[in-house]
Amino acid sequence: MVKISAVIITLNEERVIERCIKSMQRVADEIIIVDSYSTDKTEEISRKLGAKFIQHPFNGYRDQKNFALQQATYDCVLSLDADEALSIELEESILKIKENWQYDAYKFNRLNYCCGQWIKHTDWYPDRKIRLFDRRKGEWYGANIHEVVEMKEGSKVCVLKGDLLHWTYSSYEQLVKVMNKYSTLSAKEYFNRGKKSSFIKIVISPFWRFIHSYFIRLGFLDGYGGFFVSISAAKLNQLKYVKLRYLHLANSSKLNHQHPLLAKEGIRIGFDAKRAFYNKSGLGNYSRNLIDSLAKTDSANSFMLFTPKIENRIILNQHTESNISIISPSKIYRKIFGSLWRSKFIVSDIKKQKIDIYHGLSHELPYGIKKSGAKTVLTVHDLIFLRFPKFYGPINVFIYKKKLKYACKVADKIVAISSQTKDDLINFLKVDPNKIVVIYQSCNSIYQQKIGKEEFQSIKAKYSLPDRYLLYVGTIEERKNLLNIVKALKEKKIEIPLVVVGRKTEYFHKSVKPYLVENRMDTIIFPEKVKNEELPAIYQNALCFVYPSIFEGFGIPILEALTSGIPVITSKGSCFEETGGLGSIYIDPQNPNEIGEAILKIIENQGLRSDLTKHGVEHAKQFLPEVIADKFMILYKSLL
Repeated sequence: MVKISAVIITLNEERVIERCIKSMQRVADEIIIVDSYSTDKTEEISRKLGAKFIQHPFNGYRDQKNFALQQATYDCVLSLDADEALSIELEESILKIKENWQYDAYKFNRLNYCCGQWIKHTDWYPDRKIRLFDRRKGEWYGANIHEVVEMKEGSKVCVLKGDLLHWTYSSYEQLVKVMNKYSTLSAKEYFNRGKKSSFIKIVISPFWRFIHSYFIRLGFLDGYGGFFVSISAAKLNQLKYVKLRYLHLANSSKLNHQHPLLAKEGIRIGFDAKRAFYNKSGLGNYSRNLIDSLAKTDSANSFMLFTPKIENRIILNQHTESNISIISPSKIYRKIFGSLWRSKFIVSDIKKQKIDIYHGLSHELPYGIKKSGAKTVLTVHDLIFLRFPKFYGPINVFIYKKKLKYACKVADKIVAISSQTKDDLINFLKVDPNKIVVIYQSCNSIYQQKIGKEEFQSIKAKYSLPDRYLLYVGTIEERKNLLNIVKALKEKKIEIPLVVVGRKTEYFHKSVKPYLVENRMDTIIFPEKVKNEELPAIYQNALCFVYPSIFEGFGIPILEALTSGIPVITSKGSCFEETGGLGSIYIDPQNPNEIGEAILKIIENQGLRSDLTKHGVEHAKQFLPEVIADKFMILYKSLL
């Protein structure tokens, strides 16, 4: 018999959660609640009914639901919303397929309860949704409005008998309000994708939508409710295209007044978003965090993400925001000339999109950018390739230097992520100091949330973590200096395990691994494929964070550790004291004995550990995402 894990995401769902959980108790072998820190009785009710309760920061419906999938013990997952429940007939159908699981996913006929009645006809029924599936072959996807389960190509899907009951709008006023909101979001999404409006779409399409829903789909059998649902669907369709037409008229300057829909268009800011989509850490995290915080704190502005490709990408959490859109060259063109488009031909697209500010997030600006008419901002993270050229090779150093010199020359403003980087720009490239502004990095807001005990226990078991451990997070490369941490542990006979989270490079295989084997050190743990959303729990439960890097532009893992509430041991000099503040102990990274002494101080002195933690949390507040976003908006507006 197949075993099923049921998962639900919640936030203040005390009104509906009991009904949802009880409907799944017969069919589910476990029920998991992933909660976004509810302040009502959601937790109390869930635990009373025997559900496993996990709290996790909310980063969008899609990502929260995918996180919930990862918490499941079994691969066959039943995923419901808190305002949904299984009908008796659907429960029986699920019990039968548990005995004979033949498909990769199962669709449910969703029956919606609206304004006091069940809508059994119209386009609302059967509103078929995948809610039971093999998580190895599918996950949640989605854009601005609704998230959906998408299965891998070739997956077999079946429709089950019985209804998934869904309680929607309690009043017609609520339905109208939501309809207006969704029509605006849809219009903006269509506009950013280049879709057009027309007379047929504004007049004929809504009329046909009503005819289809009310007559062909027998909505009239639902009485007044069927009429209202059908007319609302038609009106939503019409509003979407009317608003889309206004957006295009405004964009072509054919309106001599400002329509209310356009009142919040604000500044159009473009980003070189390649790193945001493809880099899992480092420059990718910087790009994603900045775009995310800007989109959430400045909803009046539009953020356009320029990327050579949109397949096989790291999905951006913030792409669910209505003020974000993606710009990419045509499919055939980008397969052949994607890099060339990003470095040169993107300029015509920047001009076409009427971008006010174009921000190069990682040392580059396209050639000919001045022809676009956009003001330009360039972020420079570090000049490590000039300070330590041996790590890069002569050809890469030549290319990086040429691109950076050009970008610094044409940029209207240069953002250095630390004073150290600003000094390097002045000393190595002779950049005008007046052109440079220092704006620090922020770290993902998930590090601010306290991770619950049950969630950590789940992650601890998954990666076989010990009860007490030291922590290192970062690429395992020569510059990051992991070997000297290992040597410090051996020299000082420190038996507390070190957990190392990061990608292994040739340095690991040539230097670190041989040392571990030679000295028979089995207390160094290398968990594989740790997800970003799991890192806060690993940080928060470590004794301290050890990061003796030789040189950094900023050192984002230090900030992640401080925000997580643990003390830090890091290097003297470079940018480290800017990032680490009073929450860190500073050591000579080339001296294993000094590293070891610092570790012993922290693990043996609870008072010191508490003081460092207190100072670290306070210091980290100046790097909060909303603080950094405000500084960037001030910079952007100063250029216009």
